[in-house]
Order: sequence, then structure tokens, then C-alpha cells
Amino acid sequence: MFRLPHRLLPTLRLSLGQRFGTKGDRSHGEGLRHSMGSSSLWDKIYSSRRSKDSSHFDWFCSYKDLEDLLLPLIHEMVPLMKQAEKPLHVLDLGCGTSDIGLGLFRESHLPLWISCIDRSKPAILAMRERVIQDAVTPKHPDSHLEYIEGDVTDLQGVRSGSISLVLDKGTSDSLLRSGTEQAQRLVHEALRVLQMGGKLVQLTDEDPDARLHFLERAGAGPSVTFHDIAQKDGIMYYAYIVTQKKHLKGER
Repeated sequence: MFRLPHRLLPTLRLSLGQRFGTKGDRSHGEGLRHSMGSSSLWDKIYSSRRSKDSSHFDWFCSYKDLEDLLLPLIHEMVPLMKQAEKPLHVLDLGCGTSDIGLGLFRESHLPLWISCIDRSKPAILAMRERVIQDAVTPKHPDSHLEYIEGDVTDLQGVRSGSISLVLDKGTSDSLLRSGTEQAQRLVHEALRVLQMGGKLVQLTDEDPDARLHFLERAGAGPSVTFHDIAQKDGIMYYAYIVTQKKHLKGER
């Protein structure tokens, strides 16, 4: 049995409780916690923030918390870029209204094609509007940023072996609240679309004893590295990095 991630929830539960009337009500709070894999819940959250002109929302780590991890990781992939003779393709699964994609777009000296995917239409619309309103421009002139409405557990239209870097910041944590099947499908799809030498990075507060077991059962294999990335309010957050070393069956 693996332990479901739970420590990232208190701050999120408090903010949602204040907004949707669940603060102080344990039964509602537990219902909210177990509904985190529900698209309707996140549609409601993002619609509320958008109506209040507050589109930006990051769970536990912002781009600034992660740039010292992500930018060097991207530079390690220069051989992949030279081999393909095109920008490195970055896929942010379950992006919500996080600033990770925006940060990479603004700060990477290497050309990136950044695709941010979420099944919440309000979140995608909010981020598209933000890019226009903030007149966001890339560090590298050949970089591209897009926000796509889609299912991260079924990446239709994403060719197998075409992605250099897949990011999962808390998305699998949300899916695990509804059981392991959807979270495992996310990992399998991430591994399917990764090119040889590409990397899947999961960002979570879940301890290695639980997350490494989950990743292995989800098909990532035993060779996973992890790093401490931040400590906030006494909670440690980790980056788990899987390097694609094989071609998966069932390629599209």
C-alpha cells in the first residue's frame, strides 16, 4: 500500500474553505480533499479566481522556487535539441494557473516549445488572457508558449517520443485522491511521449518511500532520482526525476 500525499493540503484547504464555505466544517473539508481529482471542482476554483481578476495560483512551489532546478535540467538537454534541430518541447501536465510555463518562457536562454495542458477550461482561458494582458515575451526569439485544454491521462495528438521534458507539479497528487488508476495513467502517458533521454519531473511533498514505490508500479522503473527542492511551513517538497531509457509499447 502506498500512502497518498496529504501534507500539501492544509494551506489549499484553508483557502478553498474560505472561498467555498468549507472552513471549520470537517465533513465538507474531507469531501473537498477527496474531490481534488474532480474537474468540476477545479473549474469552480478557477472560475472564481478569474471573476475576481486573480488568475494566478500555485499550490506549493512557484517558478522562482524551481528555476534553479529546471533551467540547469533544460541545459542538460542541449544534445537532444541539436539532434532534433528544433526547440526542446516541454509539456506541463495539469498546469492550472501556475506560472511555471510563463517563467520558463521568460527566462530560458534556449529555445523552448512549451505546451501547458489542463482539463479546466476556465484555467486555460485565464492563462491565455494573462499572456495577452501582460504582453509576455520570450527570452529566446524562437520560444513558443501555448495553453491547451486536454486530458493529461490521455494525451491524444501528442506523438510518442516527441517531448523532451514533462512536468507534473501536484497533478498526480490530485488524481491520487480519487485512486491510483488515473495517476498511473498520467505517468504512463508521460513516459510514452518522452523521447529517449527525455525527463519526467514530478514535484510533490510525498516522501520517497511512498513516491518511489508509486512511480515504479506506474511503469517508471527503479531508476528514479530525487532532490529536496524547498521547505515551507515545516513541510519538505521533492522533485522526482525519471529519465526515459526505453521505447514503450503501444506507441501512437
